[in-house]
Amino acid sequence: MKDINKYGIGFWAGGAVYSIVNMIMNLKKAPQGNILLYNYLIAEISVFGLILNIILLKRAKQKKE
Repeated sequence: MKDINKYGIGFWAGGAVYSIVNMIMNLKKAPQGNILLYNYLIAEISVFGLILNIILLKRAKQKKE
């Protein structure tokens, strides 16, 4: 059970929102180009968030020392 909490609520909430939006777009038979654009946008935001988290983690470690 500890492994589930390792990633934090943001990870699970983001995965849920991504899945729900993707499911709705598929149910509405959105054009494939729109779905791919949405997937690329989410990927870019995720990379930005990862970089931001790494920066904040390094700053937090520096403050501890």
